[in-house]
Amino acid sequence: MFAQKSPLVSVIIPMYNSAQFIPQTLESLLYQTMTNFEVIVIDDCSTDNSVEVVESFTEKFGGRLHIIKLPKNTGAAGTPRNVGIQFARGKYISYLDSDDLYTRTALEELTTIAENYQADVVYLNDTYMFLPRDLTSNDPRIFDLAALTNPANLVFNDWRTPILPRPKPLPAPFLESDNLIERVQHWVSWNYRFATYASFSRREFLLENQIAFSDMVVNEDMVLNFTCLCLAKNFVCAPVVYYIIRPTANSLSRDGRIDENYFIKWFKVINDGFNEFEKAMDRMPALDDKSSLRYSVLNFFFVTNYSRYISNALNENYVPLFYKSLKKAFQTDSAALTTYLFDMTNNLLLQNMKLQAELKKVKGMI
Repeated sequence: MFAQKSPLVSVIIPMYNSAQFIPQTLESLLYQTMTNFEVIVIDDCSTDNSVEVVESFTEKFGGRLHIIKLPKNTGAAGTPRNVGIQFARGKYISYLDSDDLYTRTALEELTTIAENYQADVVYLNDTYMFLPRDLTSNDPRIFDLAALTNPANLVFNDWRTPILPRPKPLPAPFLESDNLIERVQHWVSWNYRFATYASFSRREFLLENQIAFSDMVVNEDMVLNFTCLCLAKNFVCAPVVYYIIRPTANSLSRDGRIDENYFIKWFKVINDGFNEFEKAMDRMPALDDKSSLRYSVLNFFFVTNYSRYISNALNENYVPLFYKSLKKAFQTDSAALTTYLFDMTNNLLLQNMKLQAELKKVKGMI
């Protein structure tokens, strides 16, 4: 299935019904300034012609493109990525979503930094958002690949809110402290972006430490990046901006429909995330007697998800639905978490009411 020579990088792409998007994702790999890499696409039982589309690129990649078809749909990106890691042969692992893109020098820059610092992980804290000004079609999925070289089409991805501050830009690569407590404190102080694309990892480091994605529906990348931060010997923070997010309505985490299932989904993410972070921290003896720091990690995970996905949807219209969903999502054995959720919700509702009252007052003065 694979060529004999091992590549320097394995790019792992989980795919589900991406026929409309993945051609340009693959094109962004074909125009890389570095060619010593393989691409592993893991199809999660697509029901469209995604596999056929990827197969049409096989000749262009000259044996560097591989397709793995899973026997059943997993419903999440974590499991396909784990399969990709197991099949990969590259020294380094890089992740790319099937609807996103790389800058032209992405892999060359990442491998240069990793080699120079003998890094277990190269961490990136910024991305671009692709917002083309001039399209050859009314469909934003169809554009001339040359548009990626036009700086006017790339803007920094300021997805954070005032509650979720953006990390400070880095002037140059640097090695993170080797003190675990300091690393965790940096984590809970909002110094890291925790998406999958923020991590460029040495494959043997992942395998030796049995680091893998959980089967969470979303935010499995947050747990993995936290584990990498804690276990990596050489964790390099770098200023490279190489990942380009292409806004689509194709992503589970970007689905903005507000209904009972929406709240239940995010309550499950929070509950599962608490369990996964507890398991991750249990692997680190230095945290055994650091109950306050462990709590900070769990609280950080909660606030991050709550602020992005629940509080933004929480207004007077959805409060009854929220409480109904909360009762359905948690049983009596989750009493502590349920109490915490109710308390946080009431505080946020009071804040929202106060802000709305102040806004009305300001509008009345205009």
